[in-house]
Amino acid sequence: MNAKQRRFAEEYSIDHNATASAVRAGYAESRAKQTGYDLLAKPDVAALVAKLDREKADALGLEAEDALAEVMGLLAAGKVLQPKMWKGEPVRYVGEDGETHTAAEVVSGAVAIRAAELLFKKTGFDVSRTAVEHQGDVIYTLHLDRDLSEEDT
Repeated sequence: MNAKQRRFAEEYSIDHNATASAVRAGYAESRAKQTGYDLLAKPDVAALVAKLDREKADALGLEAEDALAEVMGLLAAGKVLQPKMWKGEPVRYVGEDGETHTAAEVVSGAVAIRAAELLFKKTGFDVSRTAVEHQGDVIYTLHLDRDLSEEDT
């Protein structure tokens, strides 16, 4: 591995952005996307990235279970209950207790979702963003079975 490749691995370990890492490592900006992809396919570069990610997680004292607990806390904190509306009026219903209640819906905060994505990414998990044609929502898929820090390349 040459010095530029090593620098790329160090930069990639910071934010897991191959294109930006290639540019910061001194590769041509016009080919940075392809260069980053090619470098990550090199076993020695991938191994160094995994090693640096492990070292970072160890230094921070992060474990996958702790990261998951943190994510769940962020998601819970990012949820806001608001009245469900129909034609400008709150939806009401009579519950089993005979009382009238206002229906509520959960609206997840985008900040909580982004925090979860970043937390998983920083702890070495593969986080994929999949666009879904459903009222403009973006679905985040966390591949918890694929720990990149332990992946053989």
